[in-house]
Amino acid sequence: MTRKPEDLLTRFSQGDGAAFIELVETFGPRLKGFFLRKGVQVSTAEDLSQHVFIRLYKTAARYQARGRFEAFCFQVAQNIFIDYCRTKKLSFHGEDVPEQSDDRDQASERVEAKDRNQMLRKILAEQDEQTQQLIELAVLQQLSYAEVSQILGIPVGTVKSRVYYVLRRMRKEFKRYEQDL
Repeated sequence: MTRKPEDLLTRFSQGDGAAFIELVETFGPRLKGFFLRKGVQVSTAEDLSQHVFIRLYKTAARYQARGRFEAFCFQVAQNIFIDYCRTKKLSFHGEDVPEQSDDRDQASERVEAKDRNQMLRKILAEQDEQTQQLIELAVLQQLSYAEVSQILGIPVGTVKSRVYYVLRRMRKEFKRYEQDL
């Protein structure tokens, strides 16, 4: 039986080692995807994911469930990524974003999907860093606006309006790119 992530971290802090293993199995792929979308290599994404789990492990005794665990976990991940960028003095934009794999059978569909992915990556890369973070958390990670607000330190209303306007602008840009093809 799968438990809520909050219960898993709480159980771990109370001495249940199996709860942490379940937490790693549940969030490992999501964290790896989060870091891959930030533009790092696969091995680096795996390393950064491990750093998140190490930090969760070390701070489990102090963890107090306030809000959804996912928001807390991705806040930790965001902080670790910022630390990583600072130590490496990196900026991830445009061509650094990894390509998504496509498992479709027909070659023409694969090419079309690849072109669409490239257009979306290009449009997203043209956005400023705060907008990229906003889309990552609100759209790709599907966190609530309140959670995104807490992570980014901006009001909920600002999150709502920015997401609305960014997605509207990105749709227009995507249509423009499609027409140019």
